[in-house]
Amino acid sequence: MPVIPAQKLITLQKNPANIRNFCLLAHVDHGKTTLADNLLASNGIISSKLAGTVRYLDSREDEMERGITMKSSAISLFFQLVNKNTTNTPEEYLINLIDSPGHVDFSSEVSTASRLCDGALVLVDAVEGVCSQTIAVLRQAWDERIKTVLVINKVDRLITELKLTAREAHTHLVRLVEQINAVMGSFFAGERMSLASDTSVEDAFDEKDDADIYFAPEKGNVIIASAVDGWAFRVDQFAALYEQKLGIKRALLNKVLWGDFYLDPKTKKVLSQKQLKGRNLKPMFVQFVLDNIWAVYDACLLNRNQEKIEKIIHALGLKVLPRDIKSKDYAGLVKTMMHGWLPLSSAILLSVVAYLPSPLAGQHARLPQLFDAQSHKQVSQQIKQSMLACDCAESQPTVCYVSKMVAVPRTDLPQNQRRQLTADEMREAARVRREGGDTSGTSTPAQQEEQVTEETPPESDDVLIGFSRIYSGTIKTGDTLYVYGPKYDPSKPEKHMAKVVIEQLYLIMGRELIKLDAVPAGNVFGIAGLEGKVLKNGTLCSVNPGINLAGVSMSSAPIVRIALEPENPTDLPKLMEGLRLLNQADPCVEVHLQETGEHVILTAGELHLERCLRDLRERFAKCGVQASAPIVPFRETAVDRDLRQLGKDKRRGTVTTLVADVIQMTLRTRPLPENVTQFLLDKTAAIKQLQLSQAGILNAEQAAELEDDDVEVDTAYTATEFHDALQQAFDEAEDDGDWTGVVDQICAFGPRRIGPNLLLDASGTLKRIFTDLSESKLSQNPEDKESFTTRDFEDYLVTGFQLAMNHGPLCAEPVQGMLVCVEHFAINVAEGEEDAFRSRLSQLYGQLISSVRDTIKRGFLEWSPRLMLAMYSCDVQASMDVLGKVYGVISKRRGKIRAEEMKEGTPFFTIRATLPVVESFGFSDYIRKQTSGAASPQLIFIGYEILDEDPFWVPTTEDEIEEFGAKGDREVVAKRYMDSVRRRKGLFKETKITKGAEKQRTLKR
Repeated sequence: MPVIPAQKLITLQKNPANIRNFCLLAHVDHGKTTLADNLLASNGIISSKLAGTVRYLDSREDEMERGITMKSSAISLFFQLVNKNTTNTPEEYLINLIDSPGHVDFSSEVSTASRLCDGALVLVDAVEGVCSQTIAVLRQAWDERIKTVLVINKVDRLITELKLTAREAHTHLVRLVEQINAVMGSFFAGERMSLASDTSVEDAFDEKDDADIYFAPEKGNVIIASAVDGWAFRVDQFAALYEQKLGIKRALLNKVLWGDFYLDPKTKKVLSQKQLKGRNLKPMFVQFVLDNIWAVYDACLLNRNQEKIEKIIHALGLKVLPRDIKSKDYAGLVKTMMHGWLPLSSAILLSVVAYLPSPLAGQHARLPQLFDAQSHKQVSQQIKQSMLACDCAESQPTVCYVSKMVAVPRTDLPQNQRRQLTADEMREAARVRREGGDTSGTSTPAQQEEQVTEETPPESDDVLIGFSRIYSGTIKTGDTLYVYGPKYDPSKPEKHMAKVVIEQLYLIMGRELIKLDAVPAGNVFGIAGLEGKVLKNGTLCSVNPGINLAGVSMSSAPIVRIALEPENPTDLPKLMEGLRLLNQADPCVEVHLQETGEHVILTAGELHLERCLRDLRERFAKCGVQASAPIVPFRETAVDRDLRQLGKDKRRGTVTTLVADVIQMTLRTRPLPENVTQFLLDKTAAIKQLQLSQAGILNAEQAAELEDDDVEVDTAYTATEFHDALQQAFDEAEDDGDWTGVVDQICAFGPRRIGPNLLLDASGTLKRIFTDLSESKLSQNPEDKESFTTRDFEDYLVTGFQLAMNHGPLCAEPVQGMLVCVEHFAINVAEGEEDAFRSRLSQLYGQLISSVRDTIKRGFLEWSPRLMLAMYSCDVQASMDVLGKVYGVISKRRGKIRAEEMKEGTPFFTIRATLPVVESFGFSDYIRKQTSGAASPQLIFIGYEILDEDPFWVPTTEDEIEEFGAKGDREVVAKRYMDSVRRRKGLFKETKITKGAEKQRTLKR
């Protein structure tokens, strides 16, 4: 097919009813990019014979080296459909395709791609089946309310690798569709449960039908395919083919070709399973569909039969050259025959056009849920109506969503590329050169040097382009729009808002950009001119206040931290500029400048880290960059165990301190119940909303600091509802502690005022969150301004608590699941010493903060302290041959096997394990090396887990001393982790000093 001219695509942008915006979603290596290559070949962009090997949308060098997609890419395609039922006039469609990565490290790219689309193709490997990322992308599509079509890809593997018969393959495919529908059903059930438990919508809750959420081949939303061989089909294609031959209506055939239906060869009637009565008939799907496909593979690959090949070609009416038939490239012949019979691009694009919604229908279905959010109550009706209707009239407000910023080489921009000259222009240029030849070399070297020095400083080699979708109105080059950040609130339109002038608009064609003058609603496109205005994502709107569409949740939180510095100190400005560009160009990476002056980046995983470092060195900073060893976060907590033989002392953790001989305080530290800690972790957003909404809890500076925090605000809970829910969590605690009335005593959460630790006031003198204390109770004598009260020191006491929770006693990591209670706080100033006391108040404030911090740490250590490790869930799919090696590698890295399942009909096992993040570096490469590439893990951060080992353990009992010796020769893993963090942070660490450096030592220690 000839290449489609760009002007044709630009013209089609004006008809949103014939636009389809969809993305490809799948687990890693399930065939997304190969399928995209086949669709590109249908538009003449690449050769159909090279589809699957070119990987056109993988433009990065490391993508080509590894063979996996690392970023989402877009391209616009043309599709023409002749509707024979009405007229023979062809309908022309604009297909905006977005290819997304499948690796879990780049799941943020999936989030950015899905927000731009109205539909998605979900690919599933026919052999590997439903994997971890398959469920993740299905959840992403469900949350975004985008319509999906299931593509069961790599069906050729059932024939060539598993050697299944057509009947066995049918059973396997039916079971696979059932598994995927079970996942969809779990989403629906979970949503119904959350709605039913929500008292605010109890009266308005209606029973919803779940029939439209499932995949069923007879509905047209399931495609059977082999992207590598270039073929695909839907059931209705074969229904149309056999309609006249079998004399059965097409509508009926469409329903019975899939499933347990059989054709009686005598009566030509369709039989169900019950009507079969023991006869050995093939299911209709096997008889009329799979047997034919299996025959092609059998004749070409499994049992080569030249005569049978020619017979099949003749029967199907295929055009195959004699040289291809006689070629020794058997796989190439299969591809030629199957692509000619069941072309993949036709089946896919027909499904996209028929089943996935246009922007008109898609926005009308998806946006009402978005408008129901509390933050969008202030948005004007004009904006809402225009977006729902996908109105592209210039009089309507312009609303665009920028999902991410893409770094593009400046030389790739259309205005910077050389245009091909016509013959007349070339002759004219030659004539001008001949006529001006005498003057061309008249400028002296000094003049040339002067011209060079007067030029502007060199610009960056990369330009940031906004990857965008327009929801209403028409955007034009030169327009001035408001840009809203992710934290923009229409009720406070002056915050997180800026103005921007649109410099250029582009049609994104994979690696190529085509310049546009205007883009109407419903299209995906690129915007230049947002650099410095949009960090990672944002919303563009022509009116203020507008709407904020930029709240994208990242399913893969950055967890791996490294510190960076240039190899040459003079390159520090280059590194800083490179980090700025990287921060904008990568939707998941986080860049921080530490208080120590270190430049730190946080990435989602090891592969993501490699990509970021490569981008820094080769594209953005273009200088040598030194990276520290990966820094993994820990958490600190304590448990109520008598491992240190302290006994069941109810006063354990209670410490009394005297500060500067005038302030006496008693603080009690104790662990929180596990369910309460988990409740606080889950409700971080509600805690933030509680702090911001309750007047008087925070001063202006603290409130501003909390608003700038990355945690989103949850408005679902009122203060009373949160109080009751937290008290219920305490009442349900399984330990034997008395938690009655605890919630009423809460003064602060920590660390960062929103963490899973509590500061209580049992002395009745501090300001509480849930109790309105009268001024008389808070101050002993408010009229006497000369007297001192606990209110004067309250902020400093809370600051000490926040410091203690942010830097625990083990290795200065954040604390989790601890409660600190102020049992006594008194100020003892002798008569006549008020002036002296007042003169050293500033010094006393600092002493109080450090004393509170140290007192809490001492109380913490009276319990049994524990480190909490950041944990990955690890999913590995492997065959039985390498199962033992996989177990060995996971065990060596201190992982724990949680489950093992065998996939029915395949030789593959799915192993689910948990693995400490600190032990995960090099894990993927090591497991691939040990299994010769047969196993590849997917690592997803799932939170923190207690390492049940006391870092200060020493043998105490007779049995322990007998087994490990008086010095305890057993390695304490928790202590090793703790010491490594303390060493990195420059904290004190107990180490043995070698007395005799030359003395021979036989002990490892």
